[in-house]
Amino acid sequence: MLFNSTEFLLGFLPLFLIFYYFTPMKYRALTLLAGSLLFYACGEPVYVCLLVLSALLNYLAAGRIWKGGRGKRGRGGQRRRWVYALAVSANVLALVFFKYVSPWTMPLGISFYTFQALSYLTDVYRGELRAERSFIRTAAYISMFPQIASGPITRYGEVAREMRMPRMRAEDFDAGLKTFVCGLSCKVLLADRLAVLWHEIQTTGFVSISTPLAWMGAVGFSLRIYFDFYGYSLMAAGLGRILGFTLPENFRLPYMADSVREFYRRWHMSLKNWFQRYVYIPLGGSRKGRLLTVRNLFVVWVLTALWHGGSLNFLIWGMSLFLLIAGERILPAGRQFWGRRALGRLYVWFVIPLTWMCFAISDLRELGIYFGRLFGWTEGIAVYSGDFLKALSGYGIYFAVGFFFCTSFAERLCKKYRDSLPGMLLLAVLFWLCIRHIQLEGNNPFMYLRF
Repeated sequence: MLFNSTEFLLGFLPLFLIFYYFTPMKYRALTLLAGSLLFYACGEPVYVCLLVLSALLNYLAAGRIWKGGRGKRGRGGQRRRWVYALAVSANVLALVFFKYVSPWTMPLGISFYTFQALSYLTDVYRGELRAERSFIRTAAYISMFPQIASGPITRYGEVAREMRMPRMRAEDFDAGLKTFVCGLSCKVLLADRLAVLWHEIQTTGFVSISTPLAWMGAVGFSLRIYFDFYGYSLMAAGLGRILGFTLPENFRLPYMADSVREFYRRWHMSLKNWFQRYVYIPLGGSRKGRLLTVRNLFVVWVLTALWHGGSLNFLIWGMSLFLLIAGERILPAGRQFWGRRALGRLYVWFVIPLTWMCFAISDLRELGIYFGRLFGWTEGIAVYSGDFLKALSGYGIYFAVGFFFCTSFAERLCKKYRDSLPGMLLLAVLFWLCIRHIQLEGNNPFMYLRF
């Protein structure tokens, strides 16, 4: 079941909210767990058992780790270290098996809920978080349907209090619903329209597109993946707020960054924060000199690439970003350049679409052809010189809207008017336009569901 489906929008969600709001406070975690497992089972009826098993494993392991006591020496301290190591290994091996080894389809959201479980175990092991006594609340945290499929990756400490006592306020419901509709509109009315352009370019064949169309395709894919994933994150945040939870922010105007380093501080922030907290800082971060900083960045970006997938194109994507970010940190000339915001933003808009092509095209031969068309290295076959103008006439409006909503001005405008009567009427119109598009054209899966 997808957020952008009529089954969810007009069936599951309203029925679940009725049950949830009429459930007494102390049983709401149970209702959330039951609804989340039902939501998951609608898409992954077989792997719901794996999800429950993961929740049980991490609940028991965290309890044993907490009972062992932080910093305890002797047999008790050794036992808690072994429990932590075994539990982390079990989580990682399950993720590696289903992501790289298994002949079966990858379980929905396993990359996200495994990272949540690892953060929970590590925070308990470090003594920064008390182990949750209730299995129901632990399982509800790991399987919470607003964010299980594509995040944001949430630390238990960020929602522990709300898990015990969800805030149920009319203003939160109102704000959450508006955020959800904004996210749905980003996905259905913008990302899915830009996806058609990329599909047409793939159908034509990379060798048969002009250089201007190749650049248009690269920028279009950059906007598509942003509004697809940003749309999901907004929908997750909106649903979370409706249910009484504050989920972490996942995007902060990344295309307004003036360096690649800053771009990835603003993009998929929950994943960035996870790697920073549990990998980069434990390795030493940037505190131990330039050489070790580069090493630590290398480790983080290798792991980030592998988290997204095991094919070579993801490794190329990760390594290209590592080189760009390492260069920005190290080169003195680079530091001087990044301070010039206008030039920095132009640089980001030039470089990021190129890196996304490494992300989008898994076949290395096809990837080489696409770069050849981008820079004129590869001679085209049966290229129609007017293909760019034709595509611009059909998709130019979506590019214009996409560029506008990448800016801080658009964000300020939305915050200013979304509570006004015209703003609310516009959101209502956008919601029913989304329903109409879904009914006419079906629902397209979110891009990050395959990770």
